[in-house]
Amino acid sequence: MAGRGSVLAAFESALYLEGAGGIACLVPRSAPSGPLNVSVDGFRPGTPGLHGRGWRFHGAFLAIEGFGTFAVPPRDEWTPPCHPVPSPTALLAGVASMRTALAARTPRGDLIVHALARRPHPGSVDEFTRSDHEEPIALADHECRRPGLPAAATPRPASRSDALGLHFARTLPALARWLDDAFGGRDGAGPSPIVDLLGAGSGLTPSGDDCIVGLLVALHALGAHDLAATVACVVARHAPHRTGRLSAAHLDAACAGEAIEPLHAAVAALAAGTSPEPALDALERFGHGSGFDALAGVLLAADAIAHNRMYARCFRRSTPSGTDGTRTPARRP
Repeated sequence: MAGRGSVLAAFESALYLEGAGGIACLVPRSAPSGPLNVSVDGFRPGTPGLHGRGWRFHGAFLAIEGFGTFAVPPRDEWTPPCHPVPSPTALLAGVASMRTALAARTPRGDLIVHALARRPHPGSVDEFTRSDHEEPIALADHECRRPGLPAAATPRPASRSDALGLHFARTLPALARWLDDAFGGRDGAGPSPIVDLLGAGSGLTPSGDDCIVGLLVALHALGAHDLAATVACVVARHAPHRTGRLSAAHLDAACAGEAIEPLHAAVAALAAGTSPEPALDALERFGHGSGFDALAGVLLAADAIAHNRMYARCFRRSTPSGTDGTRTPARRP
C-alpha cells in the first residue's frame, strides 16, 4: 500500500482501500490474517459514509479523509501455512468429519447446502460417466436436505431469490461433475460451471465468487496444482467482466492459493482429520456467509479428489521425491 486512492468499501470489521497498486483491506490487530489484510493498531472500522473518501499514505502513516490518521507498521508478506498432502483415505475421513460437524449446525451462506447434498461417490469413477449432452438439473427437496435435518428444516430459498437458488441448485452439481471429469481424465463440456458461478449472488463478494475461492484454495492445498491453474485461467479471463473489483481481488489471491486464515485452517483440519469446529467457528464470524460459501468449494474439491483414481498420479506429481508431501505455496507469476 502506497501513494493515495479512495475507500472502496466500509464494513463493520474492515475497510477496503483502492489505489494504483491494487486493493488492501485495513483491519484491527484482532482480525485474522489474509492476503489483502493490513493489520493496524488502534484501528476501529465501522464508521458509515466512508465510501469514496480519499486516503493518503506517507511514510508510515495512513490518513483517511474524515476518519483519522493511523500508524501502519511494516507489513510482512503473509503466506498460508504448509502441510502434508493427505492420502485418499485420510482425505475421505476428513470430508466425513467436516460433513458431520456441519450437519450439527445451521451455517450461513447460499451454497453450502448444495455442497452437502453431494452424495458420496461409489468406488469407481466409471459409474459417474455421463452423456456429453446431459443438462444439469435442479436437486429435489430430499436431495437438498442437509444430513441430520428433518424435512421441515430444509432450507428453502426466499421467494425473491428463487431464481438465484435454482441457479445454484443447478450449478453446484454441474461443478461437481466437471471436477469428476477433470480428475477422471475425461473430456467434459468445458469449465462453464466456473463461469456461471462468477459474480452470482449479492454483495461485494458474491456467493459464487466465494465458492470459487474455496475451490482454488483446496486444489492448491491438496496438491492438484494443474487443475488449479486451469481454474485460475478461467477466472483471469472472465472475472473482470462478471464481478466487481473487490471480489476480483480476492479471486486473484485465491488463484495463488491464498485466502483468509480461517479457510486455510478448515482445509488443514479436513486434510489432517482433526476437529473442524474451531475453523468452522471462525468462518461463521466472517462476513454474512462468505466463509461457508467458500467452504462449499472446499468440500466439492476435496470430495472429487478423494474419490477419483487419478488422485494417486496427482499426489505423486505434486510431491517431490524424498519429501514428506509438504506442499510449496503457490506464488503469483
